[in-house]
Amino acid sequence: MIPDTEQELINQYLKKISKIPLLTPEEEKELARRAKEGDKEALKKLVESNLRFVVSVAKQYIGYGLPFSELIAAGNLGLLEAAKRFDPERGVKFISYAVWWIRQAIMQALSQQTGAVRIPLKQSHIINKISHIYGELSKKLEREPTPEEIAEELSKQIIAKELEKELGRKPTEEEVEERFKKEGYKITPEEVEKYLQVCRVPLSLDAPVGENEDTFFIDFLSKHGTAEVEEKVIQEVIQKEIDDLLSKLTEKERKVIELRFGLKGNEPKTLREIGEILGLSRERVRQLETRALRKLRSLAMKRHLKDFLS
Repeated sequence: MIPDTEQELINQYLKKISKIPLLTPEEEKELARRAKEGDKEALKKLVESNLRFVVSVAKQYIGYGLPFSELIAAGNLGLLEAAKRFDPERGVKFISYAVWWIRQAIMQALSQQTGAVRIPLKQSHIINKISHIYGELSKKLEREPTPEEIAEELSKQIIAKELEKELGRKPTEEEVEERFKKEGYKITPEEVEKYLQVCRVPLSLDAPVGENEDTFFIDFLSKHGTAEVEEKVIQEVIQKEIDDLLSKLTEKERKVIELRFGLKGNEPKTLREIGEILGLSRERVRQLETRALRKLRSLAMKRHLKDFLS
């Protein structure tokens, strides 16, 4: 529910931006080319002609903790960043490119509102370390590592460096373990969780799933409320992201996920129904689903960490 005073201001804003004409593909490409060359007026026009699209995207996040006007403001910053970075020679529509930056900016604003830590640039090396440890532990444990496990591994790496300076040689695993038991965490699980929250704000496939993995895709794909043209663009981008991640799975894993969550025009199926289609037992289908979701979460987390750092 949007307060009346805010709604009035938003209505005035919408009335204003609705008068800004949309660009033809040729105009868009020309403005983007000029903007890339440093033409500030072209950059301004490219941004202004797409402001109504930001409103459509921002609508999806009403109720997440920020006023609608602030969601729009955050999205506009993302749009501006996209306009500065866009390369018209890549053959991609500007709005298809900009949707990522708009959503990213909104998610960053939401993460700050909900208590997630905004990582200073000087601490980005910690994000790098956490990303690396996350990937290594995921492979080793064959599941998503807990903040405690990540914190322990990172703490031991820090201790190992400290001991190497003290001893003048690389310490043994036993020496590192002994020091860890004595001194404890160098970075706590709570701190690791806060770092991860920055990258776990619900966005495409990397939304945290928790215990209920059945909602992994459904929550993401069931968002509505955008205008017809914008919604089509968003769905194209979403589909591209999904296809890219699914391509990293084995053929059986991919088929199970597509059938389980109703992708590729399929109706969502039960484990038993999928088993009958693929000639597999219900338990085998469950194992494939669990393994595939684990892979997808790991891939999505790595991608989001990388995008955050860039």
